[in-house]
Amino acid sequence: MIYYCADDYGIATRCNERMEECLHHGILNKISILPNGENSSLEGLLSKEDATLSLHINLIEGRPLSEKQAVSLLTDDNGYFKYDFGGLLLLTLSFERKRLEKQIYTELKNQLAYWRTQISDGSPIYIDSHQHVHMIPLIFKTLMRVIRDENIPIGYLRIPAEPTLPYLLTPSLYSSYTLSGMAKHLVLKLLALANGREIKKAKLPSGYFMGVMFSGRMTEDKIKKLLPSYTKLAQKHHKPIEIGLHPGYCIDGETLIPGARKGFYKFYYSPWRKKEYDTLINLK
Repeated sequence: MIYYCADDYGIATRCNERMEECLHHGILNKISILPNGENSSLEGLLSKEDATLSLHINLIEGRPLSEKQAVSLLTDDNGYFKYDFGGLLLLTLSFERKRLEKQIYTELKNQLAYWRTQISDGSPIYIDSHQHVHMIPLIFKTLMRVIRDENIPIGYLRIPAEPTLPYLLTPSLYSSYTLSGMAKHLVLKLLALANGREIKKAKLPSGYFMGVMFSGRMTEDKIKKLLPSYTKLAQKHHKPIEIGLHPGYCIDGETLIPGARKGFYKFYYSPWRKKEYDTLINLK
């Protein structure tokens, strides 16, 4: 099984519509949805039997689903999430760790509760997260605790620790590797190791992920070159493959959800997202 997944559904209405176009006319078969985003078309997506929908846990942008005072460490004076990945990681290592863990638990519980109201009763939940924040050890540990406490059936949990071998075995792509991509690849590999005990204990279904090294810059050529090595690994270990893309591009004049991080604007309005859209439409 190969999941071609579009992340960030809910960041803007027009972005949502472009993802839906990839679902209807391209190879896209999975959409990851922000629980606090602009999800006006969610009911229509839920009715599509060929669409796998995933909860895109969000502690980064927009408003939380919890009361402001219950997550005060995570929000600014206007009630919006105030930390990016690095900020959250540092906060989890601070003297506020215990109080933060309680607030993260509250928000994750509310996001999962919201998602359970959107899907069929008893259906297993697919989970990943915005900017992969669930891989931060304290957040990962807390997420596992919420899942156990609420007895939530999990159909798939994204572990975005890409296998290194396919990238080493594809020298034709070496020139396209960036320092930021390699840094993200390494950080997420290290965090997966740090979470290894919790991952092993949880025994949740997962797969081989592609989409960190080329985050926001995935093309048909890169996928086709990497896929044979990924397929061998997946077949050997009887796991699916998940390819993460961001085809919900924005153009000037199109607004994002309130509380979207200005530091991410360059990413949301990048012409590369249009290229990822084209990849999902054209890839067969």
